[in-house]
Amino acid sequence: MKWDRWRSESVWMDWRASCVAVEAEDTNMRCHRFAKVLCIALLSSVGCGERPPLTLDLTRLGAVFPNDSYTNGLTLNGLTLNGLTLNGLTLNGLTLNGITLNGSGTTQSVQVPRPVDLGRVAFAGMMSDAGPLSAGALNGSVLEGMRGTQRFSGADMRGVRLEGTLLNGMAIPLRIDDVAVDSTGTTMYSIAILSDTGPVPLCGESNGVPIPSIALAGYWDLSSTHVNDNASFTFGCINAAIGKCVLWGYKPWATAEECRHHQCKTRNLSDWHRACVRAVRADYCGDGISHTRSGTLINVYDPLSIQATSNPGWDIEAEWRGDGAACINHTRWVTANTAIPLTDLAYVKQVCPDRLAEQGHRCDPDKSIYNTQFGFNRPPQDRPLIRNESPQYQ
Repeated sequence: MKWDRWRSESVWMDWRASCVAVEAEDTNMRCHRFAKVLCIALLSSVGCGERPPLTLDLTRLGAVFPNDSYTNGLTLNGLTLNGLTLNGLTLNGLTLNGITLNGSGTTQSVQVPRPVDLGRVAFAGMMSDAGPLSAGALNGSVLEGMRGTQRFSGADMRGVRLEGTLLNGMAIPLRIDDVAVDSTGTTMYSIAILSDTGPVPLCGESNGVPIPSIALAGYWDLSSTHVNDNASFTFGCINAAIGKCVLWGYKPWATAEECRHHQCKTRNLSDWHRACVRAVRADYCGDGISHTRSGTLINVYDPLSIQATSNPGWDIEAEWRGDGAACINHTRWVTANTAIPLTDLAYVKQVCPDRLAEQGHRCDPDKSIYNTQFGFNRPPQDRPLIRNESPQYQ
């Protein structure tokens, strides 16, 4: 196994040193330790005036990527925003009402809690220090706006205030504190929530440094389904599924070539990005419910070779489309979320049993339409685009 080709669903970033060792262990009786020395850069801040600019040196950003069970990464789970007030409303580990599972033929009713997350950010209402901006738009990952004949883009957007909306409908005021471009050309933003008691980093902090985010067109709804919306966009924190999948190479504004028998087709990576968001979160049923834990190791790869397998010797867990798992061989955990009184397999059998790979060639390593040989002429929405492997964690 080669460590540099593993993908972890957690992050350990020490932005105070150029090389760090990473170790994690599961919380069960058996411990799995793993370590690798990673060379990363300082993400430093420079104090200056009332709103100090934050210099994001992303050239050596840590190679172990973050993830939580969140889609966007807004941490309203009693951590970053616990007790934060917005216009007198307290956000204290706020959760939505969740969904109810009514067991088929039984009286079983299970409440599944959902965390509050960032939904959409409006292009309208962007406000710079010089006044309101119009014609808001995204060019790839670059947020742009106009002030009269002056175009605001890139570093010009520092200090711009925005109107965000949480998935529960609550308005949330945001501000762009800094902008930087990584080595792949992706623009990243340090975003602050303007609370009643002062700015709070949208994506949380690591060692006192705000974690950056990436601006993406449209937004993800309560079911973690992408919504095309020309009037809004979202910020995907790199410590959560949306931003993480961009860092893995699935840039939704980009394309890639898939070839078979000397014939090539241009693929929109937006389809692969949406499948990746489901895979990272182990959102088997495509209903927004995650079945994983932060820190879980998985092996992710795709037929475009954007991510290549690290061959850890694990079995295929599932194959993924934008609407969840196309087929499931086994769940990642026996029970990932102890707040749900069902094993993950029991949840799948109750909510989306047709996705279990119990017949045909689905999830077959050689015959699945995930493979270019068989899936080349299938529409991306009808074909598995990402495959992952995992042991079944206890």
